[in-house]
Amino acid sequence: MTANLPQRCDSIAPVIVIPALDPDHKLPELIAALRNDNPQNKRFSHIVVIDDGSDETAQEVFNQLAQLNDVIVLHHQSNQGKGAALKTGFNWVLEHCADTNVGVVTADADGQHLAEDILSIASNLMTSTNRLWLGCREFQESKVPLRSKIGNVCTLWLFRLFTGEYIRDTQTGLRGIPRSYLTKLKDFSSCGYEFELDMLLNAKRSGIAIATQSITTVYEDDNARSHYRPIIDSVKIYQRFFKFAGVGILSAGLDYGVFAAYFWLTEDLLWAIVCARVVSGIFNFSLNKQFVFSSKDRVMPELAKYVSLAGVLILANYVITESLRYLNVTPYIGKPIAELGIFLLSYGGQRRFVFKDS
Repeated sequence: MTANLPQRCDSIAPVIVIPALDPDHKLPELIAALRNDNPQNKRFSHIVVIDDGSDETAQEVFNQLAQLNDVIVLHHQSNQGKGAALKTGFNWVLEHCADTNVGVVTADADGQHLAEDILSIASNLMTSTNRLWLGCREFQESKVPLRSKIGNVCTLWLFRLFTGEYIRDTQTGLRGIPRSYLTKLKDFSSCGYEFELDMLLNAKRSGIAIATQSITTVYEDDNARSHYRPIIDSVKIYQRFFKFAGVGILSAGLDYGVFAAYFWLTEDLLWAIVCARVVSGIFNFSLNKQFVFSSKDRVMPELAKYVSLAGVLILANYVITESLRYLNVTPYIGKPIAELGIFLLSYGGQRRFVFKDS
C-alpha cells in the first residue's frame, strides 16, 4: 500500500474517502468538481482515493490524481473488496488526521454521486458530528436498474426486521461517518459489499443515530460500470441470514417430527409444542451460537436469554396454531404456517437479544 505524502488535515472538515476499482474518466471529473465547488468555505480536508487492485489501464487515472495537493492515493496490490478499501481509508484518516474531529464522507467512484450531494453530506456531518448520515436515492424512479431496486428492497426489509427502523436506501455508498465510529469500523471482519450493511446494523446496536438526506439518483448505461455482482455479493451480504435459515429448516424438521409424534400419541397440543420446542431448541441454540453468530460469549447467560425468547415464541406459536384450529385448520397444517412468522421473530430476537455481542 503506497500513497503520496499528506499535508496537515483540517480539524473542522471531514475527509472524503473514495474506494475505486478500475475507474474511468468519471473519477477525475468528480474530484475536479469537488475541488472547484469548494473554494472558500471548505467542506472537506482531503480526498483519499483507494485503488483496490485495479489493472494497469487504470493506473494513469491514479497517477493523475496523485499530483493534486489535497488528494491522497492509496494502493492495494490486489482486489480486496469495497469494505477492505474503505477500512484502508479509515485507517489512514485515524493515523494521519489526529486533529480531525469530524469524520469522513464516503462516496463511489463510478459517477453515481454528484459533487454537490457529497459536499452536502459533508456539511451535514460538520453540523451534526454524532450522526451517521446517509445520502438516499429515490428507487421509485423508472431509470433505476431492476437489479438495484430488488437488492435495495430486500436489504431494506431485512434491516427493518432486525432493527425496527425504515431506511429507504440501505445500500448507498454516500455516507457521512462520525470520527468516533471509525475506530470500530476498521476492526470489522467483513471486507466486501456486506461491510456497508454491517455498518448500519452495528450503528443501531451501538446507539448511533442514523440520519438521511435525499440525493440525485444517477444511473448511466443501466449501471454497467458497477462491480456489484448480484448473486455472489447478495449471498455475502445475506450470508448470516442464509445460515440462520438453513439451521432453521433443520430445526423445523426436527421440531415437526417430535411434535407430530407426540400429538399423535397424546393429542395434547400444548405439550406437543413444548416438547418439540425443547428438543429442537437445544439443537438450534448450539448451531446458531457456533455456526451462525460465531459467538464467543459464555454459554449460560446466552442460554438463559435464548430460553426466555423461546418461551415467548412458544406462546406465540400456540396462540397462532390454536387460532387457526378454530378456523378448522388442523394443527398438522397450522403449525407449519405459524412457524413462518415465528422464524422471522426468532432471527430478529436472537440477533438483537441473545447473541447481540457476537
